[in-house]
Amino acid sequence: MSTFASFDGTECWFDDQELEPGESTNTVVLLHGFAADTNLNYVRSGILDALLDAGHRTVALDFRGHGLSAKPHDPAAYGDDALTRDVQALLDHLGVDDCVVVGYSMGSGVALRLGAIDRRVRAVVALGVGGTSLERHATGGSGMRDGLLADDPATISDPNGRRFRHLADSVRADRVALAACIGVAQPRPAQHLDEISVPVLVVAGADDDLAGDPTVIADRLADGTGVVVPGDHFTSNARPELHEHLLAFVARR
Repeated sequence: MSTFASFDGTECWFDDQELEPGESTNTVVLLHGFAADTNLNYVRSGILDALLDAGHRTVALDFRGHGLSAKPHDPAAYGDDALTRDVQALLDHLGVDDCVVVGYSMGSGVALRLGAIDRRVRAVVALGVGGTSLERHATGGSGMRDGLLADDPATISDPNGRRFRHLADSVRADRVALAACIGVAQPRPAQHLDEISVPVLVVAGADDDLAGDPTVIADRLADGTGVVVPGDHFTSNARPELHEHLLAFVARR
């Protein structure tokens, strides 16, 4: 297991794979969604193996509070753009100076933020986000936080709170850490769209009511492409149609 000490000393887990060192076509950084991890979003879905099979180096990070990384319970540990800074610290740690960043859901917000501020990012793929994401982020995540902390899941009234409580329980996540993370303002797609000049592919499932229409985000970008594929928020990442669009986009970078 590989870990590194991030900018504030928090230990974060990462996975760095390439078929032959120095011979990969691109370095692709994979950032998972809220309450998920690298395994759930990128290994089980087949995305990581598809990128490796296409000759790309993959660098995947489990965000703090998630997966195999440290799980601080203090909300302050997630403030001050901590998730974005964790990715930048990982790029520093590995000496990566040129990459494509792929995000899923919450990870897409971080990926778009990086596309706006970090010169090492030459393209972004934002999965599982769209027009509804922009609307939801404007209202905050109190329902999800309350759902994560509820003693009895049957008492959760917020639909998204129920969904993500089920997800957190299914992967045996640290719900207190997740509640601390969601309780702090994280990078939101709408905050950075006007600052992004690199090419961006935005993809969401046709039945993804958490994301909505990906073209709403793509149309606001200087060089954005929006694509709808089959599936919902929890299944579209495993669809071959999504894999095809992702691989074709990365191959052109």
